[in-house]
Amino acid sequence: MHAIGDTDKLLLAALRKGDESAFKVLYERYWTELYTMTYRRLGDEEAAKDIVQNIFVNLWTSRKEIFIEHSLAPYLNRAVRNKTISFYKKNLADMSREARYQYEQGQYAVESNLEAKELEDFINDELANMSDTMRKAFILSRDENKSIKEIAAELSLSEQTIKNNISQALHRLRKKTQLFYADPVNLLTLILLLLT
Repeated sequence: MHAIGDTDKLLLAALRKGDESAFKVLYERYWTELYTMTYRRLGDEEAAKDIVQNIFVNLWTSRKEIFIEHSLAPYLNRAVRNKTISFYKKNLADMSREARYQYEQGQYAVESNLEAKELEDFINDELANMSDTMRKAFILSRDENKSIKEIAAELSLSEQTIKNNISQALHRLRKKTQLFYADPVNLLTLILLLLT
């Protein structure tokens, strides 16, 4: 132990002066031990490697401020403990943010679904108030995706009459949905999305 402590002391003195070979010796001496210790705590190979790399990067960049009496081991052990605690705190914060995001997305989805359902009911009420021809023409066009020609043949009406009825139905729905939305954004697209 004394030999390692004494050589650590000499190596650290050289390290403070920017001796890269001293740094390499310390790196090779402690890397495996630190990695094993970190991996045991985290159970994550990549995270353990990253933490150990960061510890050695900090050792090099802070070499002039680090004053160690004998062995480097206690300093490195403390660094591993602090870094793993930071890792856990960060992961908990990330998990908390993710959980909050998932919750908020869930809430948003529930609100959006409720709003879509309300709007759909609103539209269905308006469709119920239309004449049979207008309602049938609109539903055959939107729900069954039939062409003007097919609807005209099915309802025994002219194509122009069908066009007029669908156009009037859309106009009525646009006006109605303006009551539903204070500031409607492309209401026609929204209606068509809900009805297709």
